[in-house]
Amino acid sequence: MLREPVIHFLFIGALLFLAHRLIVGDPRVVVVSGGLQADLERQLRDQTGRAPTEAELKAAIDAWKRDEVLYREALREGLEQQDATVRTVLADKLRARAAQQLVARRPTDAELDAWLASHRSQYETPPRYEFQVVAFPRSDPAAEQQRSKYQLALADGADPRALERPIVGGNLTRDELAAKFGPAVSESISSLPLATWKALETEDSLLLVRVNRLGGGLLSREELRPILTADWVAAMKKQAADDFVESVVARYRFEKKP
Repeated sequence: MLREPVIHFLFIGALLFLAHRLIVGDPRVVVVSGGLQADLERQLRDQTGRAPTEAELKAAIDAWKRDEVLYREALREGLEQQDATVRTVLADKLRARAAQQLVARRPTDAELDAWLASHRSQYETPPRYEFQVVAFPRSDPAAEQQRSKYQLALADGADPRALERPIVGGNLTRDELAAKFGPAVSESISSLPLATWKALETEDSLLLVRVNRLGGGLLSREELRPILTADWVAAMKKQAADDFVESVVARYRFEKKP
């Protein structure tokens, strides 16, 4: 029997199994380390805002034990193979690890300027015009005279609220102004000096318009800096992950088979 190849094969297999157990350990032995318990306790503290009770910590450890043995059984049975969900999760974890390994640093002013120049639309909002308007309908024959009288009174320092004429306010973008008053008036309003009443016209009305404040556009550099920095760092991490993926793909050879 000692000369039989099958006996030799079984003997070598038993030795390999024994060596694996000695080096790796029994896969059915689960070690619950102090570090694991501390990590579970920290997670509970983060969730509840207080130190967990002994019962809560025991329940968390028991839940971890159940998940761990089920995970190991799933691997033993090969359930992770050809599973699209598991495949995606593991691929995402590799990408996330590659991004986390990037040593975060603060970008220079030049890097922030370049980032803003190439992504300006993400941070810039359309200009908004906070305005007041008094309308004099063209259907009134005295519209022109009334507007002139009103404008003179404003020039003399009269409070427009005391001139017994409805004042309409708004805070609109240039496109919204064009939709409300027409393109010509929108163009004129966008170029008006602040806090100055100006005479404008639509097809239906003679207007007096004053722009009180101009909003929108870009935030100040001080306000933008933390936003730009966070976005730049996130982009660098994504680039690091993408570079890692490409480097891994380059190690493999792909073959097509019918």
